[in-house]
Amino acid sequence: MLRNVNLYSKYVLDAVKCIKAHIDSTPFQYKTAAALLENVSTPNRSSVEKAFKEVYGTGIKEYQVRVRLAAAKQFLESGMTKKQIAHKCYYSCQASFCRAFKKEFGITPTEWLNTYH
Repeated sequence: MLRNVNLYSKYVLDAVKCIKAHIDSTPFQYKTAAALLENVSTPNRSSVEKAFKEVYGTGIKEYQVRVRLAAAKQFLESGMTKKQIAHKCYYSCQASFCRAFKKEFGITPTEWLNTYH
């Protein structure tokens, strides 16, 4: 899904890849975009945020949410309750989780479970 990679320096692209790899490997380790950018050694953090969005088509925070919601499908299959999954995915309540799930996938968690499980 890499795109527009020639618009940024090697250092910015390395930082973007590092942030994505961190999110992919630890999706449930809560970190804000600012916290993820703390370890980036580029002079301009806003350019890294902009590059992330250009390269992967979504902002850092949105990407984190997408990765967590994708993992939520596995949690549903394993029998976890929606309330447990909501907590694990950093939603304040089950209803917020269900709204986000439906926004991302077009169906509710229950519909997804009934259709794909």
